[in-house]
Amino acid sequence: MRKCWINKWHVILIILCISIVATGCGNSDSQNQSEGREQPVIGDGKEDNKKKQSPKDGNEERSGQDGQNGIVAGNIEGTIKVQEQQNAKGILFRYELKNQTEKEKVFQFSSSQKFDYVIKDKNGKVVYQYSKNHMFMQVLTSLKLKQADVFTQDILVNNLEPGSYTLEVWLTPTGETEDYRQKITFNWN
Repeated sequence: MRKCWINKWHVILIILCISIVATGCGNSDSQNQSEGREQPVIGDGKEDNKKKQSPKDGNEERSGQDGQNGIVAGNIEGTIKVQEQQNAKGILFRYELKNQTEKEKVFQFSSSQKFDYVIKDKNGKVVYQYSKNHMFMQVLTSLKLKQADVFTQDILVNNLEPGSYTLEVWLTPTGETEDYRQKITFNWN
């Protein structure tokens, strides 16, 4: 009887261990795997960067804003641009940070918030701030940008009064001197 009881415990422990290992192997990035979303994701913004291969030498080649190709040592390049012009849903902007350095860059965050943005009217008055209307988990997180990786965040702006506005977007890491702030002016009709 005792030997049977010990064998049952061994089976239970083996099943428990397999369950724990299988649970740990899941992919927590399922939010970023879905394609064809109608609304932009206001989340972590991590996007796989598709690299072009040069047919001559197989080296990666990327074109910057100034028309130069390759990685510029020491720079994280920030940009903001209109992704979709104003329509019934609003205006879709894309904020990007490109790691143009020769090494991996890791940003640390004290919450689940990785970026923030404000919309200002033509007089400079803030009419909307993203972080004031959202709650963030108080958890230490990080964003790892390998060499030539891109952090992408889509921002949908809507429900504004007609006029001229400025969208200002920045990263919110802790312990950094640079927040990679970008601005763009646009008109709302």
